[in-house]
Amino acid sequence: MNNFVQMFGEYVRFIPTGEILKLKSYDPQSQTLEIEFPNGGSTIARQHEIDRITRDEESEFRRSGK
Repeated sequence: MNNFVQMFGEYVRFIPTGEILKLKSYDPQSQTLEIEFPNGGSTIARQHEIDRITRDEESEFRRSGK
């Protein structure tokens, strides 16, 4: 888990929806990530569908309690 957290952070932006979501796992071989939605569901996304967020964005997201 540490490798992909260092690469992306604990939270990422899911480009198709613009949402900031929790990163659950990363498979470097297939370049896919498992991301968790606020309702508890999760999905697999390709690396090009994910964008890193800044530390400020992550701090604001955590403060908002989403």
